[in-house]
Amino acid sequence: MRHPVMAAVLLLAMPAAATPWTVDPALSRIGFVATWAGKPVEGHFKRWSAKIDFDPARSWRNRVSVDIDLASVAMGDRTAAAALPESDWFGVTANPMAHFASTSITRVDAGNRWVAHGLLTMRGRSVGVDLPFTLQIRGDGAVIQGSTRVDRRSWAIGAKSDASAEYVNFGVPLHVTISAHREHDRAPTAAKR
Repeated sequence: MRHPVMAAVLLLAMPAAATPWTVDPALSRIGFVATWAGKPVEGHFKRWSAKIDFDPARSWRNRVSVDIDLASVAMGDRTAAAALPESDWFGVTANPMAHFASTSITRVDAGNRWVAHGLLTMRGRSVGVDLPFTLQIRGDGAVIQGSTRVDRRSWAIGAKSDASAEYVNFGVPLHVTISAHREHDRAPTAAKR
């Protein structure tokens, strides 16, 4: 553009992109607690990747997307771990991945509490999920800790083999811990545990 003043005005009018972040896999975890036969059993996913664009000063530009390899599930109970990949549960043969994409990220108060609103897709179904989380930013590092509860019936998980929740509760608490640092080159970071 030849006119320098007009170019400057247009640049100022353009919304600034949020800051991209790189996940530290060694310090990050996506886990859950399933009540299996009346006992709580912890589980987590060994393989997942995340793309994070986040800037507290520009919340309208914030975006988070996460891809989870459902076949990488690990649990403290061998029977539960063996059952989850099956067709009536995660159904990893037909739908190997779960995907979360934020639609908005809002600040709860002037402190460090936020909520990520988005869609969690599993088994071909996309369901709205809200993830409240806390955010601590120190220098170029950040730690996110969030928890929510989902209902497995929303994705027809265990709909045939455990429709009455005789073995596995309908409600499943999810826990997310993400440690990340500001990045310059954009590339989704795969987390392996």
